[in-house]
Amino acid sequence: MKKIILSLILSCSVLLLTAQIDRSKPPVSGPAPEINLGKPKTFSLDNGLKVIVVENSKLPRAFANLEIDNYPDYEGDIMGVSSLVSSMMGNGTENQSKESYNEEVDYMGATLFLSASGGYVSSLKRYFPRVLEMMSDGLLNPLFTDEDFNKEKNILLDGIKSIQKSVPDIANQVSGKLFYGSNHPFGEFANEETVNNISLKDVKKYYQTYAKPNNAYLTIVGDVKFDEIKSLVELYFGKWKKGKLPKYQLPIVNNLSNSEINFVNMSNAVQSEIAVGNVINISMSDPDYFALRLANQILGGQGGRLYENLREDKGFTYGAYSSASTSRYVSTFTASTSVRNEVTDSAVTEIINEITSINLEDVSESKLESVKQKFVGNFIMSTEQPSTIANFATNIDKFNLPDNFYETYLENFQNVSIADIKRVSKKYFKKDNLRIIVVGKGQDVLARLENLPFEIKYFDKNGNSTTKPDFSTPTGITKETVLNKYLDAIGGMDKIKDINAVSMLAESEIQPGMKIQMVGIKAKPNKFVMMLMMMGNTMLKMVFDGEKGSLSQQGINNAMPENMVEDFIKSTQPFEEVGMLTDDNVKFSSVEEEDGKTLYVLEYIMGGGKAFTYFDSNSGLKIKQTSFAKTPDGSELAQTTYFNDYREVNGVLFPYVVSMPLGPQNLEMKIVNLTINPQVSDADFTIEK
Repeated sequence: MKKIILSLILSCSVLLLTAQIDRSKPPVSGPAPEINLGKPKTFSLDNGLKVIVVENSKLPRAFANLEIDNYPDYEGDIMGVSSLVSSMMGNGTENQSKESYNEEVDYMGATLFLSASGGYVSSLKRYFPRVLEMMSDGLLNPLFTDEDFNKEKNILLDGIKSIQKSVPDIANQVSGKLFYGSNHPFGEFANEETVNNISLKDVKKYYQTYAKPNNAYLTIVGDVKFDEIKSLVELYFGKWKKGKLPKYQLPIVNNLSNSEINFVNMSNAVQSEIAVGNVINISMSDPDYFALRLANQILGGQGGRLYENLREDKGFTYGAYSSASTSRYVSTFTASTSVRNEVTDSAVTEIINEITSINLEDVSESKLESVKQKFVGNFIMSTEQPSTIANFATNIDKFNLPDNFYETYLENFQNVSIADIKRVSKKYFKKDNLRIIVVGKGQDVLARLENLPFEIKYFDKNGNSTTKPDFSTPTGITKETVLNKYLDAIGGMDKIKDINAVSMLAESEIQPGMKIQMVGIKAKPNKFVMMLMMMGNTMLKMVFDGEKGSLSQQGINNAMPENMVEDFIKSTQPFEEVGMLTDDNVKFSSVEEEDGKTLYVLEYIMGGGKAFTYFDSNSGLKIKQTSFAKTPDGSELAQTTYFNDYREVNGVLFPYVVSMPLGPQNLEMKIVNLTINPQVSDADFTIEK
């Protein structure tokens, strides 16, 4: 009974309070909450290292972060050297082998990371003195060996090769180069040539030049005592020798005189990557800082105008956002998104419309107030983390901010007016001087982009100026000519028709010591079996007996969907290209340029979607295949497979390396055994019940 009475009282109270609220008016901001941030303890070593300590005994742990705050450096012909320095640091020291170093870190359950720009460690309180010592040893006495250098260099080169096939990565690289210029540290990026120029001597020289304490910050947070930390830091980091730091003369970066489209053609693009923006110059010490952050949030934050327009209203994309960075040197304002090819031009138009709108129209009072409240809430939550206090102290020194910058932080946000939003939008979101970068499939998007009122300039994947791609079809090129040239290139129909079955074993190392094996058989007329195994266990098995199929995964067996059966009947013969010659669902699609090669593209309409197969116009060989399938939410999922390293077996060429980008990883299957006409029977293609 008491619970019922109390519930009634609470319900009535809520109703009364609700009745007094006028929801037709936006809530009025009260005064900025008073935040007591506290003061970290600081000291400096004779070598210039600045140390910030925040004592916090809530948990028996401690954390140290080292930031080497050097001036931006231009790597030029050896671009990538800083990446190699970073990847090689933390792999042992001159005093401790890599194996011993890593084993000790693991034993303590600690985290230790070092790079060319600093690093961090984290551990239980009782281990912290030792991990701090190991951090200093790794920083002051790194072990740079030929073996590690060659290993990390190859990893970097593999990463660069993967980037060349990634539309978002290419968009990111090209955007930096076009906004800042190739001779600016913010505009350069590594390629195979610059990485191959790097020697171990260059790595050591870079480390010796830039790893200096006189422009570095060491932040320590956790269950520590200031006096003890001061003694440890003096002991472990006091021997770190300061030096003269080079200062690269940054080139002047200017905005365009008129807005223009910069287009990069990538034939494998299933979506267009769009970045619209301009160069800005603003730091945290600028009076416009607070208004600009709010204006950017209104335009391109979560639930901002771009998001509401392109996602919620138009359904062009899963997300559209903007950023306005505040570097001490030079920054950019950028609005970006990824959209379906067919709406690329419309998305560009809507982005510019929103930038224009926030330039010319007042934002609503309710929107401004809601954004302010979000900033207040986020700021208050952030101050609950001890590391935040340390970061604030670092920022005040780094950015030459007033000592009370964070004490007045919320007040400065609250003081931003509607007029301030319009003023900074005009100043920093330059609607008439926008660089509109589009990376996409030219054949699908260029015709509509040409209807927009902007000059289009063309660039390759390295950000170099180039000519408009030519999508016209050469005379005499048909589906039949492309397929026949391919079949002739791999050995000719006389040899191919005698192949009734092909079996193969392929392997891929997904990480050191962990291999995936794939066993597959294709047999005439249309039988197929494939097993994917790891550490002796079958992870996946797919079987097609000529009429029906199944997919088994982790012991669960599922029948093949009916819409895939017809596709399998056509594609599971040893050479599916033979069947494509007479398949009305296959047609010649286009001519495209990629990596300096002219590719002939065939489109294949399947029950489960569609696929595009790319053939080298010169050699005739199949280079890649991109398949598209509809997902349950209606979007299109693309998977590209690359074919390389063709080798002859019984007079017929087969690709011995097949690779598939999977997110940031690249799955590369290498054939270790391939047999022509192995002994097979119907039992090999039995579907499990």
